[in-house]
Amino acid sequence: MADTQKLVIYTLEYCPNCELVKDYLNRNDIPFEEKTMATAESLTELRINGVFVNEAPVLRGPGGFLTTRDLFSKGDLQEERIRRCSEGP
Repeated sequence: MADTQKLVIYTLEYCPNCELVKDYLNRNDIPFEEKTMATAESLTELRINGVFVNEAPVLRGPGGFLTTRDLFSKGDLQEERIRRCSEGP
């Protein structure tokens, strides 16, 4: 996967859901870059792309953006959605 298509996970400090997503990506050998949502640069990047959330994690991949609501359903990690996001449309 080229760097331009690498997943980016936007996280916050002390974020258990962020750790769950990163653990899943690592277990499945899916390369990713981590960015903190605590910077103006990351928040601007999200806003420019139409993502207006303050809750982490947010995942960006070739398949678009996934927010916490997309990544988790009733507390369960939505692994299929992550796979689709990492593979693209």
